[in-house]
Amino acid sequence: MSMIKSKLAFTLLGALFFTQPASLVFAHAEHCGVKETVLGDTMKYIKSELRAYNKGFKADNKAEMQDHINELIMLSGKAEALMPVVIENMDGEHGESSNELTELQKQQYKQYQQQISEMTHTFKKIKASSDPAEISSLLEIVNQQKKQGHKSFRQNCKN
Repeated sequence: MSMIKSKLAFTLLGALFFTQPASLVFAHAEHCGVKETVLGDTMKYIKSELRAYNKGFKADNKAEMQDHINELIMLSGKAEALMPVVIENMDGEHGESSNELTELQKQQYKQYQQQISEMTHTFKKIKASSDPAEISSLLEIVNQQKKQGHKSFRQNCKN
C-alpha cells in the first residue's frame, strides 16, 4: 500500500512540476497587460540588426555593415516617436496622445526621446567611420546606451 502511495505522490508531484511553468507564463502575460507593442517589436528588430551589424563587422563585410547600420538608423528614428508602455501606464491609464500625459510622463518621455536620439547619433557616427577601433569603441557606447535605456524604460513584468 505504501508503495502505491509513493508512486501516486511522485506522479502528482511530477504533474505539478510540469504544469507550473505554463501557469507562470499565463500569470506573467496577465500581469504585464500588454503582450506586444510596436515599440517592443521595433526594439527586437534593433537588437537583431545590431547583432547582424556586429557579425558583418567581425567578418569585415563593409556592404553588410552599411545595410545594417542604415536599418539601425531608420529603426532608432522610428523608436524615438513611440512611447514606452511604462510611461503610458504610470497613472494606470493607457494614454492616447501626449496632450493627455501628466507633467511627469511628459518629462520622462522627453528623457526617453533624448536617449534614443543619442543612440541614433552614435549609429550615425558608426556609419561615418571607417576605423575599426573607433567603430568598436562606438559599439561599446551603443551597448551602454542600450543597457541604460532598458534600465529606465523597459516594461518590468517581474513584480
